[in-house]
Amino acid sequence: MGVPVDVRGLRSFLAVAAAGSISRAAETLHIAQPALSLQIRQIEEALGVDLFTRSHRGVSITAAGQCFESHARDILKRLDLACEDVRDLVTDPEGRVAIGLPQSMAKILTVPLVQETIRRWPKVRLQVIELSTGYIPNHLLTGHIDIGLTFRANADPGLLFDHLVDEDLVLVAEPGRFGGSRRRDFLPASAVRLHELSRYPMILPAGEHGLRALIDSHLRASEVELQVLAEVNAIPELIALAAAGVGCTVLSYASVCAELRKGLLSASRIAEPAMSRPVFLCRSATMPLSVAASAVHDLLTEIVSARIADGSWPARVAMAAGSSRSARSHLPSSGAASRQT
Repeated sequence: MGVPVDVRGLRSFLAVAAAGSISRAAETLHIAQPALSLQIRQIEEALGVDLFTRSHRGVSITAAGQCFESHARDILKRLDLACEDVRDLVTDPEGRVAIGLPQSMAKILTVPLVQETIRRWPKVRLQVIELSTGYIPNHLLTGHIDIGLTFRANADPGLLFDHLVDEDLVLVAEPGRFGGSRRRDFLPASAVRLHELSRYPMILPAGEHGLRALIDSHLRASEVELQVLAEVNAIPELIALAAAGVGCTVLSYASVCAELRKGLLSASRIAEPAMSRPVFLCRSATMPLSVAASAVHDLLTEIVSARIADGSWPARVAMAAGSSRSARSHLPSSGAASRQT
């Protein structure tokens, strides 16, 4: 076959068939007559048939041309419908979107994410699945979820990781231990310096826990030692022990925001230096996001930025919009990070 027949060629062919004249069709299409004549001839050569008979009065369509005209109209109609469907899908996406969130991220993001998804895109069936971060990469690779949040980026070539935010860790204690603010879910303006943590009796996760490894790395860098009364790996129990005044603990703000809002805990920022952990937005590197999943992906980053901007989440935006980074540049020093919640 010669020159392939493209959409432009089909539209030119139909214009000539409707006008019965190459010169009139050229005027309608706003192209030069010789260029249109060449285009029609190339289509005929590609098909191996004459689509028109030519005379000094113009052109008339052949039997083969009539057959081709029917197909051309059908093809262009289907193409136009496809374009309309895609435009509708972008403005009104639909379908299932599954997102995997660690427990702490679910506590701070689920309500606004579900509310906004329902408000903006009622045809999207959003599924928020609470998972330990160690399970999220495999769920992405197997297609069980479309998007996930993790606290580490692994080196699997099948995954893309965006460094979304660095969220602050906070010192958590019973109600009233630290000064308040206008809203319970906002941290007080004053902060505890990192070296001052040694004054507080602590209950922390055990050494193999990812959060404990992160805390220890901050402490080693600042040469600070803590009074550790006990080690408890379950985050809900750490929260309960702090609320009961048994000891203080160090957790992400997202882990305790609900309890702070209810007045069950108090918390303080940690400063000079701050303690923080990275949060990564991850997805498959081989499976493109659906229009609906892409919309939810963008909404998630929008909500995160808004929570940080209004001061309700002590964290710093780390990701440039739309940037995907290699996982290898963000590998943590301890593989235990996958157990964080």
